[in-house]
Amino acid sequence: GRIDLSIEPVACAALADECLKLVAPLAVARGIGLNRGPLPDLTVLADRMRLKQVLVNLLSNAVKYNRPHGEVGLDVSVVEGRVRFTVADTGPGISEERMGDLFTPFNRLGAENSEIEGTGIGLTISKRLVELMGGRIGVESRLGEGSRFWVDLAPVEPEAEEPKTETSALVAADSATAEFEHMLLYIEDNPSNLRLMAQILKLRGNLGLMTAQSSSFGLELAAIHHPDLILLDLNMPEMDGYEVLSLLRASDWGRDIPVIAVTAHAMPDDIERGRAAGFADYLTKPLDIPRFLAAIDAQLARGEAR
Repeated sequence: GRIDLSIEPVACAALADECLKLVAPLAVARGIGLNRGPLPDLTVLADRMRLKQVLVNLLSNAVKYNRPHGEVGLDVSVVEGRVRFTVADTGPGISEERMGDLFTPFNRLGAENSEIEGTGIGLTISKRLVELMGGRIGVESRLGEGSRFWVDLAPVEPEAEEPKTETSALVAADSATAEFEHMLLYIEDNPSNLRLMAQILKLRGNLGLMTAQSSSFGLELAAIHHPDLILLDLNMPEMDGYEVLSLLRASDWGRDIPVIAVTAHAMPDDIERGRAAGFADYLTKPLDIPRFLAAIDAQLARGEAR
């Protein structure tokens, strides 16, 4: 359960816009309106990738657990000297007696028996991440009136230069709304490997790439975007690749997505275990690029044939 954080000044408005773009396909599919509330020029001290993970989780939940043709809003404000991100929805609301279960792992307040995508770990991990960044997360809700989830973080003066951004969006395009023939998701905690993958896949202009530096954020993106293929590192701190594969296969939305293991575990026993677990292919690092691209083509072709 080790989590490494990279704390730096994070521009709130730019991050909020990125999160709204990532969740937009889910909102469109469900007929939910996404409203960009006030986003003043504020900066917080946080791990940018992890804060994005938290906000995407809150936004996707607000979309998924909403009423038909409902609304979701995201705004930023200052409350008692802290910067507050607020995600509001017009859903059914949460009863007071169930509030204590919200941040419990795998407790989806009954939605586990519905068609709503999810794993039941997002809010638990979000709470832990926010607290590790020195912040607080909370919720206000009334039955029949919707819910408001909020995250408070410490403000900081903005840096003179733009802060660094991690690779965790659609890196093969300038816009999250760009059209691709196929969409891939790469879940890997090493930023250098993420950058290398983006460079390799530029050889294929028809492939879009989403990336996530943590297992839970990768699952969140997979549930929202339903990629055509997932590339998955096996050795990650939050949960390993086998656990991620198991959660995908246990879900209605993820059971048929092909998953290729991309790993440094190259012993024969490792490869045999990976194939037995159900990976569509098992590729070892350092990557043989022609072999890698051929494996991607083979899995995408099988998906088109289904």
